[in-house]
Amino acid sequence: MRAASFDHRVAALFRPPLAENIALSPDGERVAYTTQAGGNLKIVIMNLGNPGPKRTVSVHPDRDPALAPDLPPTALRFLRWATADRLVFAPAERVVPLPPVVAENGRSLPNPDGPTIVSPILVVDADGKQRGTLVDARDFQETPPEARRTLADLLRTTKELVVTRNDPVRWRMPHLAILGFVPRRREQLVIETRGAYDAPAQHSIDIRTGHITVFDGNWPSPPGEPQVFDWFRLKVVGEHQDAAGPTTVWRDEEMGRVQRELELKFPRRAVELLDWSETRARVLFRVTGGSDPGRVFVWQRPENLVQEILRCAPWLTAARLNDTRFFEFAAPDGARLSGHLTWPKKPRLQPPPLLVVFPSGFPGRAQPAFDPEAQIFADLGFVVARLNHRSVAGVRAEHFAALRGAVDRVAVDDALAAIAWIAAQHPNRPFDRKHIATLGRGFGGYLAVRALQIQPTEFRCGIAIDAPMELRPWLRPPEAAGAAPATVRRDIPAALIDHADTDWSKLSVLDQAETLTQPVFLLVEPARSPAIDVATAELCARLKGLGRPPDHLALEAGFAAARPAARAAVYRKIEEFFNLHLHDYAVKIGPTTEVK
Repeated sequence: MRAASFDHRVAALFRPPLAENIALSPDGERVAYTTQAGGNLKIVIMNLGNPGPKRTVSVHPDRDPALAPDLPPTALRFLRWATADRLVFAPAERVVPLPPVVAENGRSLPNPDGPTIVSPILVVDADGKQRGTLVDARDFQETPPEARRTLADLLRTTKELVVTRNDPVRWRMPHLAILGFVPRRREQLVIETRGAYDAPAQHSIDIRTGHITVFDGNWPSPPGEPQVFDWFRLKVVGEHQDAAGPTTVWRDEEMGRVQRELELKFPRRAVELLDWSETRARVLFRVTGGSDPGRVFVWQRPENLVQEILRCAPWLTAARLNDTRFFEFAAPDGARLSGHLTWPKKPRLQPPPLLVVFPSGFPGRAQPAFDPEAQIFADLGFVVARLNHRSVAGVRAEHFAALRGAVDRVAVDDALAAIAWIAAQHPNRPFDRKHIATLGRGFGGYLAVRALQIQPTEFRCGIAIDAPMELRPWLRPPEAAGAAPATVRRDIPAALIDHADTDWSKLSVLDQAETLTQPVFLLVEPARSPAIDVATAELCARLKGLGRPPDHLALEAGFAAARPAARAAVYRKIEEFFNLHLHDYAVKIGPTTEVK
């Protein structure tokens, strides 16, 4: 029963929230938002003035419900109202490589006709009844000029090109970029084709008929994050900035006033403007903070009326969530340190142990106010401190030299400062200073292990998930001869520590393996990063040679994908590790002897 309850809890906490994509109609009368369950993504359409029944539209109605949970989750790359009663949306683009071809010398080469690009742009009426695909990449298939040898080739239809794609006339699909709607003619959608044989071109599509025409103009491409784009005025009006909490710097004075007025209505909460009507008479915004996963409201500005539309996770009740609070203070050297602290509702021990979670990115984004994993560890009885890097809002000039020389020690010293500050600020809610564990992913996992090496008397054990034990090969992976440079996602800018004066041995977990005397649990998804795989295997071998082999677990892909069953299984393993090593870490189990 406990196992089933735990599985249910993990599934509820990691269930995708409502309204990951949300849009307000130009007249401010309707809202469309996404919801996902069982691998199926749906769009919910609701009226604001006269609510009535909600309409639900499946993004992929042909997806097999039995296979949906095992397929990658669907995401939208575009969701906006064209007019007051017609919604345009587009799933994330899929690029499907075609099988390679064999050259005359027998070598395998990329298929010159590919890849196949699936990039549908769809439209649906407000009542949810009329739904269809406006265009897809296949509607713009192109052939290279040198392949068009005869009139018959030029007159081939798109369908014929697909059927005869192995003939000398090749075809290639372009990517489709959505640029926006024509002002005062919002039934005209402007898109751009790029990446095929021909030069980039812009097209206008009538959302009522699907008719495509060449767009005679030079429509500007809307910028992505961190810019905030006004789709009605076709200009950038603000910019999201990294800070201890969500921050938007508004270039538009009116939107700046809206932000300030809403923050006064919701003190001690983070307010994020999501969308607005064409006249800005209605503004859609999300409020987060504390243990609340978030709520979405609409502000009717002429009436000064705020209406709650939905809760982002209505299946999570406040009574079942552990209390979370934001904290911020000045470090001894003047740097601003911040993070979130989660207190367990039902501590298993008094005082409870503390889990310090190092952030993965550097400087990275601030930790979110609500974190499902923090709730899980609080359920296990931990006080959870999720830290932000001191440079989350940018590296200060006076701290740059210290970070370049010893970014690991600076982060560990900041963690110790946070621990001391939390203890001083909460004398009535003490935690066990003698039982502190560390945890982190990626670069944060590296810091979690380095904390055990640098301060073994302060930290009793640690968890590292997909973490590099050697920074140099992780930051600068070697390139195979003749291979294209690999695109590697890193959590830290290589230039920060990779310079002429870098002492790699002082930054290496491997080179200082003998100082890793505290228990550590290494969780790695195989083949995700060759540098991490090699360094993890080497660390396990060295620690085994020292007589203290680490706990090691090969993660399934479902863990990174936040699949509940995979997550629950890993958290049980982590709980076992903590039960064995955090509290009674000095108890050693010797070799077993069979008693006859």
